[in-house]
Amino acid sequence: MAVTNTGIMAASEKWSRASLRITGDTLKPDEVGAILGLDATRSGLKGERIGVRHSAVRRTSFWILQCPLDTTFPLQDHLNWLLNILDEKRDLIISISENWKVEFFCGFSSENGQGGAIFEPALLRRLASFGIPLILDLYPPEIMGISCEEFSL
Repeated sequence: MAVTNTGIMAASEKWSRASLRITGDTLKPDEVGAILGLDATRSGLKGERIGVRHSAVRRTSFWILQCPLDTTFPLQDHLNWLLNILDEKRDLIISISENWKVEFFCGFSSENGQGGAIFEPALLRRLASFGIPLILDLYPPEIMGISCEEFSL
């Protein structure tokens, strides 16, 4: 997996990721972790600086559990990993979603713009049982050094 010097995966590589993302202005990441009995992969508080090199501050608080599988694994494997961890916490997650924004957030890129992810009916049923959105963020490949965004202009 090629990662650029900005920490962003190269658009010409095939990769996938999935996470449970919980956000909200009143959210306290430590409390979410305690409720779920899980440690966040990443978290942050509203108003804190984004980083030591940035003067910008976070607009909202967040708690993220990201699947640790390698990005070369198929997207459905990432989602199944999350669901295996979260199935027994479904009621807690549904309760949390009454106060904060909760979603399954996925990223996907193919090396040539072709291909996709397979979502078997059993996986879709498991995802739907949480009653929260599934977001699929697509990253198109670059075409001869020109990003697809530039190509379509």
